[in-house]
Amino acid sequence: MAHGSVARAVAGMLDDAGFVYVHTAPPSALDCAEPIVCLQGHFERDGRMEGEERGTVAVSVLVVRELAVDAEAGAEACELALRRCDWEPWADCGRYRIVALDTTAPAFVERDRSGRVVWGFEVRCTVARSL
Repeated sequence: MAHGSVARAVAGMLDDAGFVYVHTAPPSALDCAEPIVCLQGHFERDGRMEGEERGTVAVSVLVVRELAVDAEAGAEACELALRRCDWEPWADCGRYRIVALDTTAPAFVERDRSGRVVWGFEVRCTVARSL
């Protein structure tokens, strides 16, 4: 689900916070040299209630930069912005409704095929899904 609705919501939050080149699918290095990419994982159910189920959808946020120091600083800034943002305007996102948001600490991920440095973290969104 690379283009998932929760990933689009997280990308929108980053865009609202002033970040540029935010994508929900990895762009070509020729199209965007230093993107921020939000990739949605699968829904994991935690519980079921009358008319809905609740669970978690993790969104990986990857910050791609030419320099390691810039990738680290970018990931730190994105994670801080998401921890401090008002996510409620983004709560309704397609099949899911975000009811809580938490982040992991940013960490080095890899050096990609283009030689760029990737730092990332996860945004764990607690969501409700209507049945």
